[in-house]
Amino acid sequence: MTEPKKPSGYRLAIVNPQTLVGAEIQSILRERSFPFAKVVLLDSSGTATGLLTEIGDEPAVVLPVSDDEMEDCDIVFFCGPAEKNREWIERYDDDNFVAIDLSQPSSAEDGKLVIAGVNLDEIDALDRLLISPHPAAIPIALILHQIERISRVESCTATVVQPASEAGQLGLDELARQTISVLNIQTVPQEVFDRQLAFNLYPAPERNEEYIASQIRALTDPTTQLALLMTQGTIFHSHTFSLFVRTKEDLSVERITTSLRENAAIALAEGDQAFGTIDAAGKDEVLIAEVRPDASIRGGFWVWAVCDNLRRSSALNAVLIAEKVLFGSGVN
Repeated sequence: MTEPKKPSGYRLAIVNPQTLVGAEIQSILRERSFPFAKVVLLDSSGTATGLLTEIGDEPAVVLPVSDDEMEDCDIVFFCGPAEKNREWIERYDDDNFVAIDLSQPSSAEDGKLVIAGVNLDEIDALDRLLISPHPAAIPIALILHQIERISRVESCTATVVQPASEAGQLGLDELARQTISVLNIQTVPQEVFDRQLAFNLYPAPERNEEYIASQIRALTDPTTQLALLMTQGTIFHSHTFSLFVRTKEDLSVERITTSLRENAAIALAEGDQAFGTIDAAGKDEVLIAEVRPDASIRGGFWVWAVCDNLRRSSALNAVLIAEKVLFGSGVN
């Protein structure tokens, strides 16, 4: 257990708390009764300084990020734009705090990628810069990690449909306005997305597949052939994953699902359950709707999964990392 800097208890900071992920971190800290003495809300983007908000039931003001605030903290969660966070993340050593970086894409070159349910127990006292991977990387790595326990994964081809919330609150607002405009046969606003997103599906405008794939490779068997395609979908929250996996051994569905169930971060449909994208919203697990063998390719099978991009594969992962750092608990 790591001792707090101050006798009063652990001090946390959330950088850019006005982001969707920053707000979700605050919500999860409350839900899990995280034992902090104080939470400070800091702004590195220059857009939220002075914003009046709340922490729990108490009013709070978002302060400009500063060295004075950071040096008193035990844990700092970095959300929002990577380029605005970089110089402050680099202070983790001098100011002696643990930095948990959720910036996308992360600019931290010497940090450790961590996923609860994959390598959380590998964190040690020397790890001061920890990176929560891209929200699309976490569910894929969790699934592959469990399959690797029973057979070598030779290849994985993944198609991911990302939600509007990956573009933040502005993305959610624009999708809502576009939907109303289309239904009313009006001009469709296109300020966040480069085309009509409502009732549409197209390749994601940000070509970040190699970045995401590199994080997955770092957390799973690096010899696995991995192909990834990101698409932009007409959904507000949650990623949808269609994975074609080929293993060295020809595995039965029962053996695959048994291994997947052994990870607390994964939940499979039971009985007449039928998981869809909207079912993942607010859930703590990666939801797997189906595991289906492919009759034409030996060792090949399909996995269809959904996951809340703001929760399990962002904010919850970061809070679980913080709990492991401070209390030594390896909860998934």
